[in-house]
Amino acid sequence: MKFAVICVSLLLATHADAVGRRNQMNALDFQERGARLRVELERAYQDLRHTGGFKSDGNDVSSTVKKYVPVGTSFANAETTLRSSGFTIDPLPPREPPDNPSPLSKGEHKLMTRVAIAATLVLAQKGVSRITVEITLLAEISGADENTVKGVHAVIHYRGV
Repeated sequence: MKFAVICVSLLLATHADAVGRRNQMNALDFQERGARLRVELERAYQDLRHTGGFKSDGNDVSSTVKKYVPVGTSFANAETTLRSSGFTIDPLPPREPPDNPSPLSKGEHKLMTRVAIAATLVLAQKGVSRITVEITLLAEISGADENTVKGVHAVIHYRGV
């Protein structure tokens, strides 16, 4: 009987260690995705410039971003990927204004959830002019702990005076 308890304890400890390593590897995976996304966005911009296809009012690169932040990705993992690419995540307001929370039956307040992520990356800058990638990730509100990406819109823009 003691042998069985020891074996079960060892199995549980091994499983917990494996889960911890997998979570760490997942975080590294999303950071690696971010690095690759940055390289691919820079390549897309250079290709647009060299072929004469660059439009200053916007160039859709959503398909490129979807390779690295596919639909179904959790918002937390999407943010890790974007930050690893060098994106600045813009703070967005929650779905409900904070000065008017709606009370629930026991006086609790509704959980504020983000319905989108907006992020900006500066690819090139000269003086006040710059080339930016602007991404909007729309949320699939799952009712669970975290939202997942349901839509991706990404554009390379020229921003200047």
